[in-house]
Order: sequence, then C-alpha cells, then structure tokens
Amino acid sequence: MSEYKLYCGDCLAILPTLEAGSVDAVITDSPYSEKTHAGARSVYDYGPKGGVIAIDFPSVDASYIRQVLSVCCPRKWCISFVDWHHALPLEENPPTGLEFIRLGIWVKRNPIPQLTGDRPSTGWEAIAIFHVPGRKEWNGGSGPAVWDNGTSRWGYFGPSNHPTEKPLGLMSKLILQFTDKGDTVIDPFMGSGSTGVACMQLGRNFVGVEILPKYFKIAERRIEQAARQQPLFAETGADGAETTRAEQSEMELR
Repeated sequence: MSEYKLYCGDCLAILPTLEAGSVDAVITDSPYSEKTHAGARSVYDYGPKGGVIAIDFPSVDASYIRQVLSVCCPRKWCISFVDWHHALPLEENPPTGLEFIRLGIWVKRNPIPQLTGDRPSTGWEAIAIFHVPGRKEWNGGSGPAVWDNGTSRWGYFGPSNHPTEKPLGLMSKLILQFTDKGDTVIDPFMGSGSTGVACMQLGRNFVGVEILPKYFKIAERRIEQAARQQPLFAETGADGAETTRAEQSEMELR
C-alpha cells in the first residue's frame, strides 16, 4: 500500500528537513505571477468592473519557484505547472541540480470562458519539465509533451476544491508517465491534494506540503480517503499504458 506524509507550513522551511535522496520525482503546480493572479476573476457576481479576484493565495516569481524546486532534490523527474511568464526564466536558469528538458502544455477543452467576449479565452497552461543530469527514462514512449484534459471547475469531473485545482485524471497521467510503482512523489505546493490522491490510487508514495491551513485540511481529508481505498488499477491497455478507473470514467464523459 502507498504511504504518505503531509506537512502544513512553508515548503522552504520543511523541504530541507526531509531525508536526502528520499524523493524520486516532483509533480506540482506552483503559484503563478502577480499579473495572472490579478486577472483570474470569478464568474460569480460578474459586473461592469469584472468579477471578484478568484485566487486567494500569494503570487510568486520565477526565482522563488527555482529556489523551491532546487531544494526538492528529486532523483529523476521534476514536473511543474508554471505561469508562461516564468517558463523562459526557468529554462535559462534551471533549478539547482536539474536540467530543463522541455516545455509541455496542458490543453483545456473546456476553459473558463472570456466573459467580456472581446477576445479569446486562454485554453492552455505551461508545464516545465526538468530532469537530473544523466540518462532519462519515462513511460510515455514517443508521445509529445501535450496533455489534453478538461478542467475540474468547468468540466464534469467533480466539484472544485481549490481555485486552481488540477483535474485528478490529468495528474494521474503525469504520475503514470513520469514515475513507477513504489516511487515517492513530492508536491511542495500541494493545494487541495490532487497529486497525493492520484499517488494513492496508483501505488506511489507521496510527500505533500501546503502553507494554507484551509487547503491543507481539504488535502488531508482527500488523501486519507484515497489511502483507505484499494488502488484503482485498471487493466493495462493495448498500448501498454496503465489507466485508472477514475480516468476511464472521465474519458467516457468527453
């Protein structure tokens, strides 16, 4: 059975206390830039001046993300959703001990609509892909760094637990492709715990850190519930890839 450890606090204070070499991969969703946070508006009570600010946690810059990922010290992959404003600075100056490999994208088929109607809505998010120097292996074969998945808030995949919650099916795909059974995955920006839930379902161990108590409690509840259940492995597909029953249910709704 998968094991997990959860910490409520500042990741820069907690990460250095973890056992060296204990993390195989980082899979996380870092906060975005001040400009992006300010532009994220709720569709509720939308008026002439726009909706209320939808994101209730601080923005960060690329140097902060670099600092956090540098102290995670994974043995293999480091995968982080990033603001596109942060992508180039992280490519030019990667986190310590990591090489920038590729900039991937998450294609959203059901993005938040542009309610003003005067411009296109944003239908993608950037994913920075790093690896420690040396030989690289992943479970995605010759596939591209493009992940097509609906959103949690605007899709059919359950209620949203967090303003920027990533869908469980999307996180499951990343975990299946960049880690192996028994690996330990760390998420220094745990949020409401989708990475941890996917790890519990897929036979990976998990370490999660979240600074805001209200989201930590949500993550703790979700991960504890997932850990009590048997891993939701489905049969291996014709292409050799594992899928979870949760992923298959999402696929049926597409």
